[in-house]
Amino acid sequence: MISYKIVLVGNFGVGKTSLIRRFVENSFSEDYLSTIGVSISKKTLQNATIMIWDIEGHTEYKPIFKQYLLGAKGFILVADLLRETTIQELQNHLALCNEVIQDAPVCIALNKSDCPHNFNEEQVKELFELSKNIVAIEKTSAKEGTQVESLFLQLNKTITESLS
Repeated sequence: MISYKIVLVGNFGVGKTSLIRRFVENSFSEDYLSTIGVSISKKTLQNATIMIWDIEGHTEYKPIFKQYLLGAKGFILVADLLRETTIQELQNHLALCNEVIQDAPVCIALNKSDCPHNFNEEQVKELFELSKNIVAIEKTSAKEGTQVESLFLQLNKTITESLS
């Protein structure tokens, strides 16, 4: 069985931990607990074991540490549909990931889709233009579970096919 590492990257408060909890445990909590450093979860699928790194979010005062990204086979970039600045930061997060691991597959989670937002399908299409490495962009809701498993499974499929 294949075993590999993926890393979730995004600003503070976008829902990285909640997406992981929904995928790994199929649970959700309204309580906000900021990740400090890194937290690692494991999910075993039929064809792979995924080590999922949840790293602390980026702020203008605290950058993401590149060493957390080393060894990753793929990335999930997470933005908050209710905070446009987190969507604008996707390009910077993508550049950082590509600088550390060139050509790794990337999925983008536009999280909190259960809340009213103005992000339309045309804007989603524009995000695909950021990189040829983007394999999927989904409007997710960790709270309701919308598109969470689908996003992780799409990344898994891309990674396992490249490792076979």
